[in-house]
Amino acid sequence: MDARTEEKPNFSRVPAEAVKELHRQGELCLQGSLHLAMASDQRATTMVGVLGAATVAVLAMLVPLLAAKPLSLPLVCGGAVIALFLFTAAMLCGWSTASGSLFVPGHDPGRLARGAVDETQLLRSALEDLQARIDHNRLALQQASRRLMCARVFAILAVPAGLAAYLFLLQGADRFFGPAVAG
Repeated sequence: MDARTEEKPNFSRVPAEAVKELHRQGELCLQGSLHLAMASDQRATTMVGVLGAATVAVLAMLVPLLAAKPLSLPLVCGGAVIALFLFTAAMLCGWSTASGSLFVPGHDPGRLARGAVDETQLLRSALEDLQARIDHNRLALQQASRRLMCARVFAILAVPAGLAAYLFLLQGADRFFGPAVAG
């Protein structure tokens, strides 16, 4: 179920003896979401480096092809498409690390102290805050995950798209640009 449409639980009906355990579990869940976010960011950052290096390698391969006589337009365009797809994938990976602000475990005592009459009421108030934080972190993780998946799709499609551009131009470049640049 999506965190945005999930109904908020009513902690006022939770028995006092269960409130402490729920609070402890909520803190653990929030800490776990931070660990997942850090792991996701590390994976995405590594992918940025790998995809960025692959982009540079493909572009470096294109430099001598651009200087070659006669110019092989299909080969250059196919390589450029691969580089563009890899670069797009690297940028999407980088964007996935910008998941926004994530909440950390713990509470601001000044905020919790307002309106708290006893420990049970204090923990119920903290539970509501924890649930909002958990929902926020879960949504941020889902967004980062979608961006990372899009990056993977671009990376996977880089070579097939480049090959398709190469084959298309190989078949049709002489019709559009003349035989001098088609070969």
